[in-house]
Amino acid sequence: GCGDAECKVPGKHPYSSSWQHSPEWSDDQIEVMKMTGQLSTGYGVLCRGLIVVDIDARNGGVDSWAKLAEAVPDLANCGLIVATGSGNGSRHLYFTAPEGVAMVTHLPEFKGIDFKSSGYVVGPGSLHSSGARYEVLDGDAYSIGPAPDALVALLRKPERHRAEYNGGVVDVSHEDLADMLSH
Repeated sequence: GCGDAECKVPGKHPYSSSWQHSPEWSDDQIEVMKMTGQLSTGYGVLCRGLIVVDIDARNGGVDSWAKLAEAVPDLANCGLIVATGSGNGSRHLYFTAPEGVAMVTHLPEFKGIDFKSSGYVVGPGSLHSSGARYEVLDGDAYSIGPAPDALVALLRKPERHRAEYNGGVVDVSHEDLADMLSH
């Protein structure tokens, strides 16, 4: 969709602008959207309240995943695992996130893995630019459980608090807060 022949993220542009400010849809509204074909190419999952471990095979994520799984064995208890449309072992693993914890999105020792706790990921069933679909490998949305404590400890930003402001996520430190209050 964007029209740029050299686009770095083909197939990942939302159809509607300001999608992140959309209301929460009821199950009935979502069923109507499915029946009318509005979700035929895909949808995004807002990562609010979630940690999605995004393993990207193209960037070395599969090897890093083996290292991460060894470091955090409880990752094996993941309630929802989705194969991304790019294949080759690329996956999304879904966990619930602890409330108010600011987290990093990358760890240098785990190249090719993004840790999404804000923003969005492409949802299961969505069409990838390769022509394949994001496919549920194991579990469902109702089986998503808390992120392992060891993973949260790895991802936690030191002395930062997460808050929502104007529809976005803001991570602030005690020093940031003191500076804001001084003005």
